[in-house]
Amino acid sequence: FTAVTCVFVLMKSLSSERTIPLTKDIMYDMSNDVILHQVVTFLFPVIMLFGVYILLNGHLGPGGGFAGGAVMGAGLMLYSLAFGEEKTERLFNERTFQVVSTCALSFYCLSKSYSFFTGANHLENIIPKGIAGNILSGGLILPLNICVGLVVACTMYGFYTLFRKGGI
Repeated sequence: FTAVTCVFVLMKSLSSERTIPLTKDIMYDMSNDVILHQVVTFLFPVIMLFGVYILLNGHLGPGGGFAGGAVMGAGLMLYSLAFGEEKTERLFNERTFQVVSTCALSFYCLSKSYSFFTGANHLENIIPKGIAGNILSGGLILPLNICVGLVVACTMYGFYTLFRKGGI
C-alpha cells in the first residue's frame, strides 16, 4: 500500500511540473529495430514460459506467485517496449487487465475467507495434498500462487504503462 501510494504521489507531482521536450538524440525509436524485434520474438515466449514454470513450482522450491508474476510482467514490458503499445494492446489490453485481476483477486479472497470462517488449516479438506514432490501436492497453495502471479504480472505491467503514457 505504501509503495503504491508513493508511486501515485510521484506521478502526480511529475505530471504537474513542466517537462522538457525530448530531442531525437535522447529518445530512441525502437519501432524499426530489426534486431530487437527478432530477439524479443524469440525471448518473449521463453520468458513467459519461465515465469509460468516459477509460478507452478513455487511450492516445491524457490519461486512462487510473486516471483513468477514479476518475470511474466517483465516479459510483457519487454514486448511492449519492442513492438509498441498498439501491438501489445491486441495481446493485453485494459479489459484483459481488469478481468484477470478481478477474477484472481476474487478467487483468492473467497478461498481465504472460506478458510478463515471454517477454521480450516489452509483448506486441506477441499483439495487433497497428493504425493509430496508432485506439482499437485500442495492443496490450495498452487491455485493461490497462480492468483498472486497473475495479479503481480498485471500490476507490474499496469504501472509500466502508466509511467510510459506519463499520467494518471
